[in-house]
This record gives sequence, structure tokens and C-alpha cells, in this order.
Amino acid sequence: MADIIYFDNAATTPLCDAAKEVLLKDFANPSSPHALGLFAERAIKTATKDLSHLLSCRTDELIFTSGGTESNNLGILGVAFGLQSSRGRNRPMHILASNQEHPSVTEPLGYLSSLPGFSVTYAAPSQWEAHICEDTAMLCITQVGSETGDIFDIADIKKRFPETVVFVDGAQGFCKVGQPPGGDIYTFSGHKIHGPMGVGGLMVRQGLRLQPMLYGGGQQNRIRPGTENVSGILAMAAAAKAHAAKTQTLDKTKLEQEWQRVKDIKDILLGLKQEIPDTYINQVTENVSPYILNMSFVGVRGETLTSLLSDHNICISMGTACRTNKKTSPLESMGFSRERAESAVRLSFSGMNTEEEAYQAKEVIKSCVSALRKIKPRK
Repeated sequence: MADIIYFDNAATTPLCDAAKEVLLKDFANPSSPHALGLFAERAIKTATKDLSHLLSCRTDELIFTSGGTESNNLGILGVAFGLQSSRGRNRPMHILASNQEHPSVTEPLGYLSSLPGFSVTYAAPSQWEAHICEDTAMLCITQVGSETGDIFDIADIKKRFPETVVFVDGAQGFCKVGQPPGGDIYTFSGHKIHGPMGVGGLMVRQGLRLQPMLYGGGQQNRIRPGTENVSGILAMAAAAKAHAAKTQTLDKTKLEQEWQRVKDIKDILLGLKQEIPDTYINQVTENVSPYILNMSFVGVRGETLTSLLSDHNICISMGTACRTNKKTSPLESMGFSRERAESAVRLSFSGMNTEEEAYQAKEVIKSCVSALRKIKPRK
């Protein structure tokens, strides 16, 4: 197979060398009393310490899961039911969420809204003051929008609503943006930062009650029972440390250098807007991650272009993988027209991509868009 240009890093990233070195080396059950079990337990404690440092949290505030989807479900449902118990079941609970949330956030919220006493409102964060009320107990916000790359200032949101629990989906932001995680609940996923699939976690601030969603063991204080994914946790921690070494929040110079490297790749492809007529960049704010680029080539269906580029060994997507088969486009919920939503594609980058790949992809995209528009001319 010819060399593949992989621009779908928001869906998953290739494993980094640091993760490969530790993956599958430790196999013992950390709950076992023998030497190998104790070694695995100590290794997890070390990984927990490393990750808690990156998350600016206590080690006992960190819980490991099978990935971002489980983390989001546990964080939203566990905290919502915990708040309900402390507030009283007869008191209504309102949850306010942004209109850029991932399905692993909107679907548990949808489940809650089907239960008596719960209600959910979706709105742009800039409009939250108009929707918040005395029954609003939780705010749900993505740190970086998985569709458009918009970055939201979590610290500002917490400052605006200090009395309300803030849940943050950090899948696209962890180790990638120059701000602390923030929020009261923060979720992350290993395979978004060059770690393995099937492992993730969440941070839950001390004092916030979290009701378990699973039962059957005493691991992780019974909040998330089951044998820990030892090699996955260690590989995720190794990948996070390697990524943070390039983007460490405390070292502004390193962060700017890495961002500029990825931004240079993105800027090459942004040039398509000037070179292809009726091309639009889909973003809501001016503060956008360099790792994600959402574009619409009006008159060309996104799925058709994605498929054609795949034939040319260029991997992009139409947006969040978990939403690919959904009928309603998230871009429409953000206020973009259906025409732009149907023609949208998402390119997402990592530090492993190169400018040469961007130039190659740019020329192929120009050729493919031109060919598709000739087949079906715009009205």
C-alpha cells in the first residue's frame, strides 16, 4: 500500500514510542497479593501520580475507565444522581450544556431528561446567562469542540458560574491546549494523545459525590469496579508525559513551538479557501485549536469527498466518528446552513504530521473537488 496521509487525529492518534515501550509489559492483577500483583499496583500508583500532576489534581480525585465515552457517562450520570441525592429527589434539576457537545455527552443527558425531575437545555456558552436558573445544578462544556476545534475558556465559565458544578469533556484538549483542565469534573481519553485505545479517565474534585454506575468489585474505591487495565493505564500515562513534554502548560515557549508546528500544517490547508471557490471554514469563535480544521466545499457532499480522498490514501472524516451515522448534523445546531453542513469535512492533525503531507493533500483535495463539481455542477 502506498504511504497514507493521516489527517483524522481527532478520531484517534497513532501510538507514540513512549506508549509502545510500556504497552502489554505488565499483565498481573494489581489486586493480587503476590509480587507481580504488588508490582502492578505500584506501577498504577506511579502513573496516577504523573497524570494527577498534569491534571493539577489530587491522586484520589482520579478514576480510570475504558475511555472517553465511559468517562463522560460516569461523570455526567454519576454526579447528576449524586447531586440529586444531596439536593433531594423532589427538587427539579436543570442541566445547561453547550451546543457543541459530543454524543457521549448528549446521549447520557438525553437519558437524564427522560427521567422525572431532570431537564436539559442546549445553548452556546455566550448565551448561558439567559438560560440559567435557580434549579441549574450542572453545566456541561467541551474544552475543545470535536467538530470545529473551538476552544472554550473553562476558567472564565467557572468564574461566571461559581456555584454551579462544571463538567468538562477534555478529550480534544488534554495535553494540547495551554490552559489547566479546570472544572469540577474533567474527562480524558488515551487514544487522543498517542496512547492506546480502550483506556481513559476522569478527575472528580474532592467533596463532589459520584454515584457508581457499575457494581461488582472494590477497585478504585468502588466508584469504578473491575480489574484495572494495567498496561493501558501505564501506556496512557507515558503518552501524556511525552505529549506534555512538548506542550507543558508551565513552559509557554514549548507550547507555542508545538502549536506553531501544527498550525503551519493547518495554515497550508487553510489556503484552500483562497484557491477553491465557495469554500468556507466552519468555526464559531476566533480561539480555535490548530489541531482541527473543519471546511465546507459547497456543492460537494462531505461523504463523497471523504471517500474519494480515501481512494487517494488520504484519511479525513466528516466529523466526530461517534456521530458519523447520525441524521442531524452538529454544524446545523451551531447555526450553519444545511448546505454547508452537508459539504463539511474535518481534517485533524498531530505532531507526527508534516508540512510535506499538507502540501500533497492540498493538491489532491483541489483535484478531487474540481472533479466532483464537474460531475454535479452547482446550481
